[in-house]
Amino acid sequence: MIVWLRPALVASVSVLAFSSLAQAQEAPPSATPLDDITVTATRTESRAVDAPAAVSVRNREEIQRQAPARIGSIVSGIPGVTTQENPNDPATAINIRGLQDFGRVAVTVDGARQNFQRSGHNANGAFYLDPAFIRTIDITRGPVANIYGSGAIGGVASFETVDPRDILSPGQRQAAQLGFTGVVGGRQNGVYGHAIGAVRATDWASGLLGVSFRNLNPYQDGGGFTVADSGQELVSGIGKVVLTPGDGHTLKLSGQLQNYEFANGLGTATAPRRTNEVKTSNLVAKYSFSRPDNDWLNLNLSAYRTTTDTDQVRISGTPAQIGQSRFFRIETIGVDLNNTSRFQFGAVKMALTYGFDAFRDQVRTSDPAGNGDETTPGGRRTVYGGFVQNQLNWGMFDLIGALRYDAYALAGGGNSSAGERVSPKITLAVTPLQGLQPYLTYAEGYRAPSITETLVNGLHPVPASFLFIPNPGLRPEIGKTLEAGLNLKYDSVLQAGDRFRGKVSVYQNNVTKLIEGVFVDPGAPCGSPVPGACADASFRYENVARARLQGIEGEIAYDARRWFAGLAGSITRGDNRTTGQPLESVYPDRLTVSGGLRFLDEKLVLGAQVTLVAAQTRLPPASVAANASKAYALVDANISYEIARDTRFFLIGENLGDVRYRRYRDDDRSPGLVTKVGLTTRFGM
Repeated sequence: MIVWLRPALVASVSVLAFSSLAQAQEAPPSATPLDDITVTATRTESRAVDAPAAVSVRNREEIQRQAPARIGSIVSGIPGVTTQENPNDPATAINIRGLQDFGRVAVTVDGARQNFQRSGHNANGAFYLDPAFIRTIDITRGPVANIYGSGAIGGVASFETVDPRDILSPGQRQAAQLGFTGVVGGRQNGVYGHAIGAVRATDWASGLLGVSFRNLNPYQDGGGFTVADSGQELVSGIGKVVLTPGDGHTLKLSGQLQNYEFANGLGTATAPRRTNEVKTSNLVAKYSFSRPDNDWLNLNLSAYRTTTDTDQVRISGTPAQIGQSRFFRIETIGVDLNNTSRFQFGAVKMALTYGFDAFRDQVRTSDPAGNGDETTPGGRRTVYGGFVQNQLNWGMFDLIGALRYDAYALAGGGNSSAGERVSPKITLAVTPLQGLQPYLTYAEGYRAPSITETLVNGLHPVPASFLFIPNPGLRPEIGKTLEAGLNLKYDSVLQAGDRFRGKVSVYQNNVTKLIEGVFVDPGAPCGSPVPGACADASFRYENVARARLQGIEGEIAYDARRWFAGLAGSITRGDNRTTGQPLESVYPDRLTVSGGLRFLDEKLVLGAQVTLVAAQTRLPPASVAANASKAYALVDANISYEIARDTRFFLIGENLGDVRYRRYRDDDRSPGLVTKVGLTTRFGM
């Protein structure tokens, strides 16, 4: 435990507890901004601060304020959430509470699963998404989120894209939103921006079209060294139609297309250099019905198809090798159906939610001149399940009980596997005082093995040509989490109209049959200059008997309109209890302190943020030398001014100290000082 982070988190918990003793009056609704809504924890809409789960939400206003070029800039400040992003690949992998890869964190965009994976020395499971079109980010930590979809033993990260209602003001028939950001100073330069147009054709039909672009040159780290292949080129588009043909009926049809082009690789015999073209599509159809006079039917039905195609061409090596191509393609087709029926028996309110979801992954790969199709094998996996959840409210008590059934079938390369299980969840929350809600949860989650984990088969590239061995006998992982949390919500604490919000949780997640890659090399070390050194070496995925992850995380925010402040932090520890060694997937401790001031009727906003990240040396002995990371501190600041209604100018400074640092598990160092200047505007009629 690092000395500076333990007292800080303990202090934050003390502040939360002390503040909960204050007696506060509810401010008038018009004086208090609305709290963000979450659906990932229980499948029913609730305010994030009221949800008896570790939930965090980021809205479009917060996202636009950061003008992010990558997803990690937005979510890495959320307690217990980190990302693995490499400079030479725009993809993002999300880690929640020390779990990531192969679907342990379920990532969805407009409800569609993002299951792309390509094996290598980076993350085994990533997704491509342009921040320009994100409306909200809803993250639930822990297997309590398994009610939202199969496999989420780490949690759920749900991204919702922009809707016509975000562009059109009430009464407007057409409107447009434009955003432009120039990276004009410090260690990088370039531009990115977006344009979204929306139309309300009738009172019951609206739609939008949007386009986004990004062109950033390679950046330098804080020491002035250029990080190879760290530039970005992107073109993406989005379209959405929203129909409300009758009272309570809503139909949404959306499509998002993205095209990324980049190059990576050292150009050596063991790390050839390749061009990459990544094309993604996300097609979703959603129908919902909800009406205040009908408590029995609150229906949601969606169907989706997502694809990620990666085409690579070799541009280094011998004349015969240059031009060699390979591809990795995944198609995911899924459906999701759920309904909530509400009842009341005297003083007891009941919300019964039940549903079914399923998806199928179809993976195709080809590498005629190499072994990419062996380390990322083709195959098909079908995962499906159903759930029932009952939420009871009686005075100050809330009781949530749920059961989920999961099953899967996987086949490819002459191998197959299947399995099924029922996972329970129970939560008890109590509100003894207004604004104070402690809760206790026990939840289990079930993750089916992925196609790669089960079917990987072939030789590792030279000079370490050891054997990959398939393992159709892999069993699914089971996460069993016990969590205690505290929610705090007060208005008009120090002055009329202010807000205090807080969420703190402690947890322990015992994962049985955790799947990890196991390398066996009984003879001379593979790769050494000994004839046949790799002949007896092999690698395959196996079920580790026991693993334990535990930690504490919390975030608090106070907003007095003239000034605001926030604190967020997390500590996670993970161990392989079979070998007695730390888990390599656990990220270092983190603390973020933020605050700001508003002037000129809140048109001028000044903000700053300090992020403290500990060193990560708590690793298996064999990986300390290669993977350990050092502690670092970052200071960011921003200024924004509302020139006119819906038109905002901003200036952002990231890493003002020009610190030279590398985030844990990233391949290379992050940018030094980066300065952004930009403008967003919206107009309509």
